Amino acid sequence: MIDFLGSGALNLDLVYEVDDLEDVRSAGFDLYPGREISGDHETAKALIDFLRSRGTLMAKSGGGSSANTICALSRLGHKVGFVGVAGEDEAGSFILSSMEGVDLSLVKQVGRSAICIIIVEKVERDRAMFVVPHDQEVDFLDFAVLKSVSNTRVLHFSSLVRSRGISIQKELANALKPEQILSFDPGELYATRGIKALSGILKRTDLLFVTEEEVKIMTGMAGKAGLEAIYPLLGRNGSVGLNLFKDTGGTAIICKQGPKGATICSPGMSLTIPAEKVLEVVDNTGAGDAFNAGFLNAMLQGAPAHECLRSGVRLAALSLSAFGRGWLARL
Repeated sequence: MIDFLGSGALNLDLVYEVDDLEDVRSAGFDLYPGREISGDHETAKALIDFLRSRGTLMAKSGGGSSANTICALSRLGHKVGFVGVAGEDEAGSFILSSMEGVDLSLVKQVGRSAICIIIVEKVERDRAMFVVPHDQEVDFLDFAVLKSVSNTRVLHFSSLVRSRGISIQKELANALKPEQILSFDPGELYATRGIKALSGILKRTDLLFVTEEEVKIMTGMAGKAGLEAIYPLLGRNGSVGLNLFKDTGGTAIICKQGPKGATICSPGMSLTIPAEKVLEVVDNTGAGDAFNAGFLNAMLQGAPAHECLRSGVRLAALSLSAFGRGWLARL
């Protein structure tokens, strides 16, 4: 039995620093602070050529939201694994070598690696992301994968770019036994597809990690109204036998609010923990993934909800201190 099994994109992250994202948009790339879009390898090459002349390459790292969370959980001492597809190329080998301590026996290496180009503004330190998915990123589901799903305590999802990603992950979710936990961080790419498209995963989700912006994108409603629209779709509300936290009972939504901290909510309760103070933000890419790892680490140890939140914001703050996964060395 492993503690955590991750599913999501496996990317080669290239982090560039620029003076102003407006310069990038002026060159024809529709990239805005805090936003994430997807495209093809040809557009990625053109963007990289532009950034080589107008920006600075700050880091090359393995990436992917769920992969970042799983790598952090490995550093925290958990037994972890990953399900997915990496390229059968130099980039793919680099991606897998960056996941030290993670069981990668269920990761297939075929085709051309996925790339995520991360652009950080020099002064504001906010980032935009351009993702090129692996052509075969959803071609990993087989009997061995489904068997491994039944042998994990927590299954953690982040988005797959390809259109079949949601249906593939729905099959993984349906393979879980009642006592197993599903945590889900849809990110902006899944949020844009709306709650109806995500309903097959949401109905099995126990812990939903979202940002305020993603809630608005998913539901068309901001704040509390958006959260209240999502919660009834989580299919294990008040489920018997799933007592994750004494104060929330079963299913919960965890809303990540950046500098404002994070809130956990379920019917009849809402608890907020402020963010940790950070003297200098180097790169905020992956801060939400670090938060997830801190939260899940505390949860699996039986900590109450407020301690899980506190653990999450602490790891998120630590992750801001370095580009890519460089902060993991400080754990």
